Amino acid sequence: MSICPVCGIADWASVYRIGRWDIGECKACGFARIDPMPDRELRAEFYSEEKVVSRNTKEQTASQRFSRSMKRFFSRIGGRSKSGIFYDKLSHYLSAGSKILDLGCGDGSFLRSAKRCFLCTGVEISGYLAGLAKDKGGIKVINGNFLEMEIGEKFDGITMISLLEHLDDPAKALKICFGLLNRNGVLLIKTINYGCLNRMIKRESWSGFRPPDHMVYFTPRNLKQLLEKAGFAGIKVSAWPFNDNMYCDAHKIG
Repeated sequence: MSICPVCGIADWASVYRIGRWDIGECKACGFARIDPMPDRELRAEFYSEEKVVSRNTKEQTASQRFSRSMKRFFSRIGGRSKSGIFYDKLSHYLSAGSKILDLGCGDGSFLRSAKRCFLCTGVEISGYLAGLAKDKGGIKVINGNFLEMEIGEKFDGITMISLLEHLDDPAKALKICFGLLNRNGVLLIKTINYGCLNRMIKRESWSGFRPPDHMVYFTPRNLKQLLEKAGFAGIKVSAWPFNDNMYCDAHKIG
């Protein structure tokens, strides 16, 4: 394996075996990633219409069903949907009419609600999902891998909703986000919580392990480290011990 993108150390431990992939964990900071990494050039194929539909309709394991039940439980406790959480956060940090960018916008579900208050742009690697987002109207959608494109404008807010774990170069992704933000802009993230108790208890059967779809795994601590390394400040990470996911707010100060 290469050096860790968080701490720069090249000392890995193979802690799990999922199918033909090893899960390597950095001995210094706990960041984890799959090995081998898939070719970036093939990622768009993974999100073709056929494969997206297949993943959404296949029968779930007992662990996956339990995980989804827990997510619904936490949503009921909070009284908000995932889209509602991000909309409320943006409304707290930004004024109406601010420009926002949703990276990995999928079928545009979040942007469809956000567009009533913000000027919305989405980026989506899947041509199929990008087409669905465009069909909803009122949203500018760019089809492609944002790690390899020039977007050409800046934004007041950026959202990465269940995207970071799908990226083979998270350090580059966060640096790009920092560069795309205006002064005092905000980056909002939802990603898998590798530090949760569910993973420690379930080990290989943890629902967060989905190689090669999910490629990298963060704990709250090392996600904060990487964000600081990219230039962000005022970082707040919210993670419940038994929740497979965590939320993070990070700011471009000055």
